[in-house]
Amino acid sequence: MRISTSQLFDRGINNILNGQGDLSDIQQRLASGKKLLRPSDDPVGASKVIRLTEELDQIKQFQRNNELLTAALKEQEAVMRNINDAVTNARTKAIQAGSGAMTPESRAAIGVEIAQIRDQVFDLMNSKNAAGEYIFAGYQSKSPAFVYDPSATGNKYYFQGDEGTTSYQLSPSVKIMGNDSGKSVFEDVFARFKSNIIGSTATDASLKISEQNDLDRFHQQNYDAVTPANNSFQIQINGAGNQVTVTNTGTGANLGTFNFTSGEPFTFNGMQFTIDGAPGDTVDFSLNPPEKKNLAQTLDDFFVALDNPDIPQQDFLTALDDAIIGMDNGLKALGAATSGIGGRLNVAGAVFESNLDLEIASKEARSVVQDVDYAQAVSDLSRQETALQAAQATFSRVTSLSLFDYVR
Repeated sequence: MRISTSQLFDRGINNILNGQGDLSDIQQRLASGKKLLRPSDDPVGASKVIRLTEELDQIKQFQRNNELLTAALKEQEAVMRNINDAVTNARTKAIQAGSGAMTPESRAAIGVEIAQIRDQVFDLMNSKNAAGEYIFAGYQSKSPAFVYDPSATGNKYYFQGDEGTTSYQLSPSVKIMGNDSGKSVFEDVFARFKSNIIGSTATDASLKISEQNDLDRFHQQNYDAVTPANNSFQIQINGAGNQVTVTNTGTGANLGTFNFTSGEPFTFNGMQFTIDGAPGDTVDFSLNPPEKKNLAQTLDDFFVALDNPDIPQQDFLTALDDAIIGMDNGLKALGAATSGIGGRLNVAGAVFESNLDLEIASKEARSVVQDVDYAQAVSDLSRQETALQAAQATFSRVTSLSLFDYVR
């Protein structure tokens, strides 16, 4: 077999170029720390690296979402805590105002404090987040959640946002609500349930709510929003004058028979009746339609009662009861919303930790496929340098084997 001079040169140069290429690859791996410089190095491994990188990018986005959610919830929680403190202070003032030693001037002074707390609560209900959006306005976050309209015929403080909420994706299967609508937290709060006498054939009859919780249960179980007639009841004194029977005049249902003494009070589902009557007399009463009032409106109604020096004592006591029950209901709704935030924060924290574990596992799996083994790479570098030097030396010796080297 004859080998031409050009073939000798071509083969020698190819060996040197291949050696230089292999050496360059090893140097790049050492410099970059990556074992895979191109997909052709390991197609299966390259595909796995792409998939793991996508998972890591997704986890990174989930963690950013988690941080945004946590900040939003903590901000909302801080606002609710301040409202709770303000309303609790107002409730203390209300109890103080109920003292029999209070003069109209003293009540007016408490009224000034209640007005300040009302304004504070109203301002907090319209709190903004760091982006300048109203926290409790739902999707209408560019406008105040609550407005004050002094000319309104009903509630002067009312909600004008919507029930929209923003959710954050924290993992492929976990999505958590990042805000509460002011409608659910503040607006959809029932005022005090009431009942009143609407007719009587007795000489005298009065009704006083003695156990609000009992009346609340009775009202919730029996109030009929569809058929108003079913909200009317009648008390009738029996023939012997020592018992009364309570019936629902709309449905005809008998609600029970109770011992009775004329002029002495008796209680029925939290309502204390005092009837001065004879056998056969009747007293008709009804459940008032339920009302909803936010905390700012409840405080404003109480301020009006405190600021009126001519208000009858009984009317003031009624306004006081309305205020205390309204604040209690508002605090209960606020507490439920705050508990919900706490629960969501706990879930967010647990998901955050879980994502950290997944991130570490994915990075380790990607590192096994992608990252270079420095000890092995250094050894390969030394071996490849030796191979290249041998190729260069061989090329020098082989290309000198020519007859022209001897014709001199």
